[in-house]
Amino acid sequence: MIYHHMSGAGNTFLVADGRTAPHPDLSPDDVLNAIANHPRSDGAEIEGVLVLRSSELQTFAADYYNPDGSHGMMCGNGSRCIVRFAIDHGVDATSTITFTLNGAPYTADVLGDDLIRIHFSAPNDVRTFARGELSGVDQAVTYVDVNSDHVVIDGPRDASRPIVQALRHHAVFLRGVNVNMVDLRRDGTAAIATFERGVEAITGACGTGALSAAVALWLQRRAGDSVHFVPPSGRPLMVHIDHNGTTITGLTLEGDARYDNA
Repeated sequence: MIYHHMSGAGNTFLVADGRTAPHPDLSPDDVLNAIANHPRSDGAEIEGVLVLRSSELQTFAADYYNPDGSHGMMCGNGSRCIVRFAIDHGVDATSTITFTLNGAPYTADVLGDDLIRIHFSAPNDVRTFARGELSGVDQAVTYVDVNSDHVVIDGPRDASRPIVQALRHHAVFLRGVNVNMVDLRRDGTAAIATFERGVEAITGACGTGALSAAVALWLQRRAGDSVHFVPPSGRPLMVHIDHNGTTITGLTLEGDARYDNA
């Protein structure tokens, strides 16, 4: 397979067309080798691998892999990249696109040359933990499952905080979690940094992290239905929450998807 460098809101990926590959499923070693053999010229870390599996006129299937080779979770920024890649490989973008990523269904709208919106269902699970309720954690925590496991805490946005590792590997979260640190700004935007599972570092951006943070802020009545996030990359993400007044019924994630000369 031929790999291309792409990024969504600063989250960096390798993307490949696996539709005619004899063995498109990647093992952890395949993922590690692909990343090692396709470094970016700008020196940035590659934060995931996406493979297009099949496609028809307005639908496609793809898989996402973390850089450690783990598989099965949703990647919000990667989903926008694979939508754009699928369009460039024959999928029709004139109306809403349906697709599956790691087997889960989603829809997407193309809003501009590199701007794409992904539609999500309501979170699978949301749990709140008061300060001290989780062993070894002295801060309030919100857990959100949007086909990727996240916890949301207030800033500062610093990976060296002991709470980051305490949450990342906490026994309560059996699959492990991504840790999102959020600072609300006076202008109404939210600065966010995500320590990602599988990357084991703060990434340039995290789409499902932004979704989870928006859910947490909305439930805490600290944000409205739409939240503008600024990740470390500086390339913005917009999350909108659909609801019936008290219950979240759906989510959308909007941001860029670009090919990188890397």
